[in-house]
Amino acid sequence: MSSFTQISRLTNYFVGSYKSVLHGRTNWLAPVQACSYTKKSAEERLGLDKPKRPLTPFFKFMTQMRPALLAKNPGISSKEAIAWTSKHWQQLDLETKAQMGKEYEKDLEDYKKIKAMYESSLTDKQKEDIKRIKLELAEAKEKRKLKAEYKELGRPKKPMSSYFLFIQSRKEGFKGKDLKQYQEQVKKEWVKLTETEKAKFDKQAAELMAKYRKELEAWELKMISMGRMDLVRSKPLREKKPKAVAKKQ
Repeated sequence: MSSFTQISRLTNYFVGSYKSVLHGRTNWLAPVQACSYTKKSAEERLGLDKPKRPLTPFFKFMTQMRPALLAKNPGISSKEAIAWTSKHWQQLDLETKAQMGKEYEKDLEDYKKIKAMYESSLTDKQKEDIKRIKLELAEAKEKRKLKAEYKELGRPKKPMSSYFLFIQSRKEGFKGKDLKQYQEQVKKEWVKLTETEKAKFDKQAAELMAKYRKELEAWELKMISMGRMDLVRSKPLREKKPKAVAKKQ
């Protein structure tokens, strides 16, 4: 059997009577190839055309089978698609896999040469920018990871400020309005409030913050007992002094 005979056979089988392959769908391969939260790499953000590493034989097989699989199963999930591909990959004959392996090695050699040329063409400024953006992306990824861990471990959420409590009290007025216009409208209303009117929201925010502090301290004690000192604050929350209500003359 030739190198891609079995792949072609599988493709023809799954396409069936479909005359054209579905287009414009979300690529179910993307979650596997790019696990990062941001879609653009540091080079793409700078408008640089960095050479892309060739797909491994398995991922190449995934991309080749994707059109047929989507045509036969339009609503298939990423998890199901990967499971299906893995199953059929295991059923491929050794000759096909060996041929795909050879082609990958050839593509990899070409990639290394092109990558070397690309890297030698970069200016010092571009290299510095790439390094800086990669650091920013890494830090953002760590923050997302920490946020997800906080959520999983039930860390109390910081309450809203008095201003956002005011916005929440006006949420009924948002229906059917442009978000930007609504924000401007609420901002103007907040500025027009008297100190006494604002004090009501300040008091509510202070009460919520006091409750949050107690819950956070209890949560941190729990984390300490679990040996997760890395999740405990190095400095306690600072108390905010309540605003004094201006006396009317």
